[in-house]
Amino acid sequence: MEIRDFYNELKWCADCNDYVRYMMSVNHSYCTACGNRVRLFSKEDSKRFSEQVQKRKWKAS
Repeated sequence: MEIRDFYNELKWCADCNDYVRYMMSVNHSYCTACGNRVRLFSKEDSKRFSEQVQKRKWKAS
């Protein structure tokens, strides 16, 4: 099992087109490489995650 901590966390930067280290402020997180805002997932990963959640949601019902 992988040990997760803040120093190893990554978020998606659309400008860098990669998961990157980030700095967190009160309202948003920013890429440490280019300074632009980052998201938790890329659009593709977000779609895949949502599909998996929906599949499990229906199985649990």
